[in-house]
Amino acid sequence: MGEIISIVSQKGGVGKTTTVVNLGAGLAALGNRVLLIDFDPQAQIASSFKFSKYDIRSDVSELLLKKSKLKDAIHPAGVENLFFIPGIFLSTNEDILGKITTENNKQLVALMKQVKLQFDYILIDCPPSLGDVSANVLKVSDSVIVPVQCEYYALATVRKVLQLIRDIKKNHNPKLIYRGFLITMVDLRSKLSRFVLERLRYTLKELVFDTMIPRNIRLAEVPMFGKPVQFIDNNSRGARSYSDLAKEILNQDGTIESSSSKIPFKNAENF
Repeated sequence: MGEIISIVSQKGGVGKTTTVVNLGAGLAALGNRVLLIDFDPQAQIASSFKFSKYDIRSDVSELLLKKSKLKDAIHPAGVENLFFIPGIFLSTNEDILGKITTENNKQLVALMKQVKLQFDYILIDCPPSLGDVSANVLKVSDSVIVPVQCEYYALATVRKVLQLIRDIKKNHNPKLIYRGFLITMVDLRSKLSRFVLERLRYTLKELVFDTMIPRNIRLAEVPMFGKPVQFIDNNSRGARSYSDLAKEILNQDGTIESSSSKIPFKNAENF
């Protein structure tokens, strides 16, 4: 039975989709069968593998609306063990994703049950917001990864993410756990990066991954090459960091037994 891991953030530009694509490739390289599902309206996962709308047989909206079958929506990523379900390519209605995840939640639950039988890990790229789509996806997830950009304004978003996850755990999905908060775009030469890193580790303690994602030009080149960073330059800092993250996740034995209620909120409020 596979594990559904949602990658959630309140804002864009924190490396959320980058994490989905390259962590997925890292887990696949370690022998796991991995599926990426794109719930971000920007639908960039397909683009990360050089797929255009003309290459897409079916997307996530058609799947949830029962207009297509799962086998038609799953696309090979061109990497061994790695597959993806594209975001909205075939619909012109920009609001359809929020509508179907809210109204057709039974279909979303059914979809997750199906993919858990076929894959070891299912990584979900949530929208860059904490709206209905992210909330509904968290209700059917086993765990969550929260990318946090290593910049001062990113600190203010942490508390809102914690509050959403605490609400989901309390009212909808008590088994939801943290895989961890992932600190991205780190440049330890910067005094600001070191300050933000220290604050996050002090506040979130064991919920912060040991692995950090550096600022790295190779990560930015993923969409241009249409391949995960490991296939662009496996010796780059970006490639090594996502390989290390995949190993760290596997070494967690599937869970981090922590809940948002244990996080010292008084410290988060001081950001």
